[in-house]
Amino acid sequence: MMKKVLTTLGIILLVLFVLAFAAPLLFGGKLKAIAKKEMNEKIRGKSGFSDVSISLFRHFPRVSVGLDGLYMTGPENFPGDTLLSANRIDVAVNLMSLFGSGPIEISHVTLEQPRIHAIVLKDGQANWDIMKPDEDTTAASEPGKGFSMDLKKYSIRDGYIRYDDEQGNMHLLINQLDHEGSGNFSSENFILKTQTNAVRINFSMEGIPYLVDTQTDLAADFDITASQSLYKFSHAALKLNELAVNADGFFQLVNDSTYKMDITFKTPSNEFKSLLSLVPSVYRKDFNELKTKGTAAFEGWVKGTYSGNQLPAFEVKAKVKDGFFQYPDLPQPVQDINLQLTASNPDGVIDHTVVDIPQANLKFGAEPFQFRLLLKNPESVRYIDAAAKGKLDLGTIGQFIKLAEGTRIGGQVTADLSAKGNLEVVMQQKPGPFQAQGMLQLANVSYAAKDFPQPIQKTNALIEITNPDGLPDHTIVRIPAGHVELGSDAVDFTLLLTQPASDPTFDAGLKGGLQLDRVKQFYTFEPGTSLEGKLLADVRFAGKKSMIDRKAYDQVKASGSINLSDLIYKSLAYPDGMQVKKADLVFTPASVSLPAASGKMMGTNFTVSGKLDNAIGYALKDEPLAGTLQFNADKIDLNKWMGQPSTGDKQDPKATENDSATSSIPFAVPANLNLTLQSAIGQLVYDKINYNNVKGNVRVANETVTLDNLSMDALDGNIRLAGHYSTKENKLKPEIGFEYQLNGLDIGKTFSSFNTVKYLMPVAGFITGKLQSGLSLSGKMSPSMMPDPASLAGKGNIVVDGILSKFKPFETLAQQLQIKGLDQIELKGIKQSFEFIKGKVMVKPFHVKWQDIDMEIGGMHGFDQSLDYIINMKVPRERFGSDANKLLNNMVTSLNSKGIPANLGETVNLKVNLGGTLQQPQLKYDLQQQGTSLAAEVKGKADSLVNAAKKEAQDSLESVKKQAVKDLESIIKEQVSGKKDTSATGKDAGSTTKKAEEAAKGLLNNILKKKKNAADSTQKKQ
Repeated sequence: MMKKVLTTLGIILLVLFVLAFAAPLLFGGKLKAIAKKEMNEKIRGKSGFSDVSISLFRHFPRVSVGLDGLYMTGPENFPGDTLLSANRIDVAVNLMSLFGSGPIEISHVTLEQPRIHAIVLKDGQANWDIMKPDEDTTAASEPGKGFSMDLKKYSIRDGYIRYDDEQGNMHLLINQLDHEGSGNFSSENFILKTQTNAVRINFSMEGIPYLVDTQTDLAADFDITASQSLYKFSHAALKLNELAVNADGFFQLVNDSTYKMDITFKTPSNEFKSLLSLVPSVYRKDFNELKTKGTAAFEGWVKGTYSGNQLPAFEVKAKVKDGFFQYPDLPQPVQDINLQLTASNPDGVIDHTVVDIPQANLKFGAEPFQFRLLLKNPESVRYIDAAAKGKLDLGTIGQFIKLAEGTRIGGQVTADLSAKGNLEVVMQQKPGPFQAQGMLQLANVSYAAKDFPQPIQKTNALIEITNPDGLPDHTIVRIPAGHVELGSDAVDFTLLLTQPASDPTFDAGLKGGLQLDRVKQFYTFEPGTSLEGKLLADVRFAGKKSMIDRKAYDQVKASGSINLSDLIYKSLAYPDGMQVKKADLVFTPASVSLPAASGKMMGTNFTVSGKLDNAIGYALKDEPLAGTLQFNADKIDLNKWMGQPSTGDKQDPKATENDSATSSIPFAVPANLNLTLQSAIGQLVYDKINYNNVKGNVRVANETVTLDNLSMDALDGNIRLAGHYSTKENKLKPEIGFEYQLNGLDIGKTFSSFNTVKYLMPVAGFITGKLQSGLSLSGKMSPSMMPDPASLAGKGNIVVDGILSKFKPFETLAQQLQIKGLDQIELKGIKQSFEFIKGKVMVKPFHVKWQDIDMEIGGMHGFDQSLDYIINMKVPRERFGSDANKLLNNMVTSLNSKGIPANLGETVNLKVNLGGTLQQPQLKYDLQQQGTSLAAEVKGKADSLVNAAKKEAQDSLESVKKQAVKDLESIIKEQVSGKKDTSATGKDAGSTTKKAEEAAKGLLNNILKKKKNAADSTQKKQ
């Protein structure tokens, strides 16, 4: 018995081990397909992963499912922003729950190196709103469905979180985040135990940094009510560097941008040293050895609702008394540090916020520095009462604070400034009290460090603020002579500002130079980015604010020049860099002229000259930059410029797959440009085509690029082109409209080069010769920057001279009728007129004369190569083979038996119905209707297509009408009851109006365009 038990147990263990090894092979592909299908069905943004794996060992006895290389982007308004990426997400599942009828039980979740970038736009839209609406409302209520998440442990390892709230002007950056917790997420109420550590946290709000590279630890247990998104906590322990803070209260998520809270916090210790740790320069250097004295307290509360336009009520108090710190190996202390700060808001109205520092002071050695500050009404009048006074010898800083190795600071700063009144008086020229006076002097200030190899030196400036009588408009700000040097570069500047309360009047000048590679000392470039070159400036601007407000830029006295030489800019996107050998900008009151500029980019040598208008409005108010430029280039490879592989470049299939998964959005035409580019390009390469001698005008305005009379040589002929590309209405599906005139192009090369020709004229793939064509089309581009075939509509004509051969429909016709030579015929001056809509090309009847055979051909074909043509043939009887003659005689006999007189003369009138596809044609023959007008039959086919479009129009308009009725009912209910219909969240009459507008545009384009006369269509201006 025991032997059988052991044998059975051994077999079970063997099966489990075999399953553990075989599971990835048996189910890996299926799981990958299921995961991709679910993500595509549930998520609005782009998403994907590199691999999926399962294992019975990682969390034995539970099965582990992992996703590698996961990424998700935001929805439509955030197409270029990555919301989430992670090296790996690992989930542990109860194996038996996969086979039962109950929920799938998840016990562990691990995120390895996740990178999260959460964004809230100014209008409140959030990029994490990526879930598609769930139309199946019954599935969630069915028992035994979904997941059970009683997590014994979940964790985040080495995470990166960035939160940018443009609506609230709040920014958070968390680096090297480790977080873990446990809790039963399937319960309505549960305790979530958490432990969090982050190596660096940076947080700013309204441009004020509150945390800078702060090491953070948090231990907290949350009492969660899931249905209310309510998180209660007690005795939460937060540590910011060395400052410990205890907190109690609750936090509630109302929606994506609204939160409720009631939180109190207080420091358990009164040591000054713990508060001092929040000063980055002090905390980073030998903080544990620091000698400190004094006391510090920090406490407060926050209560109410936070949203984009509302703050919770709050009060924060900080107090430092007799603070003192000194490094044991430095001679001087910083002492007599006293500070009392209160920031409060009693009711959550932003304008009721008050920041009050009645008095603060400290001593660097024996030099005292003191200041005070009172801020009120930050949204309305912006009241300020502030003063600062003191003197600091920067050369002695190293006696108080440990500087980084190689850092040197020198010079003196003297300040005696005061301001009192409403800042709106001088910022917005509104009436009210304001007075400022005093001085700030920099004398021989210098700074050098290891990461600042070109030192700031010989900095001298005196900023004087005077006001003789207390009237705001009599305030004068003057910098009579300022000077600063960066390495060997020197800049001199002056400023005079008067009448700040009525009409600020300015007179400013700047003269000097800068080696551009030194910019990296002040600005951190993206990895792989560099800047070199020399900038020289000698400019002066004088005028009044009213001139800028009235857009009277010609009244602003602008003079001088900016010279740029040997500029080289490189980045990961442009590893070869952009070079500007020389560029001169000459300023006048009315414009900025560019006498000459030359450079090289992406293998293109170019020169630019011309004039720019409204440069001041463009720089200060983002108004459209206008002007006309002459642009000349030797060769432009658009494949490189657009990030596409050039001809002959080898592509990595895996890279192509990844690129398609995270494809870039179409080029968006800037809204603030109104430029005309007069272009002359020696050669332009796009896809596999070389366009030579490209000349014409390109205008960029109203988010639209307009091409005016472009001429170029290509494909052994000439192309003339006019049209437009616009992203004004739709950034993801740009609108296009073009008119082509093709002269003498090689048919075979044209067919292989243009997808449009393949759609409109598939027979061109079987013709050797030349063509001429006039074509107008309109439609939309897809997000991959290719024309969307279903949206294309237009008309045109083609004149063909060449040889048609290996054309399957004619080969079949020649074979069945036994007419020798019909499978290869000469086409001379054959002219076709056509129109296309909804993926169908309608070809008007045209004649082909081949030897002694006449053919009239007309009908339509689809972009999918489907055929629906009629060929009326007049063929001498002697041209038919014996089997073909038998077919004709049988057709005559069949007609006569039906009482229809028919006979065959010396010339046979034969109707051929050509259907099927280009590669599998189907031919039917008829003698009965040989006299029918082919034009009438083709027109009937066209009318059927138009009627189908009309039916689509009626269906679309009926749908819009029904939605409008629903919206109207909701509005009536809302007006009568005073309550909104929450069942229609996110939908309103405005959305229906927009849908109706879009539907009307599309339908009018599809239907009414067919009713226009040919002359009107071809003369339409693009």
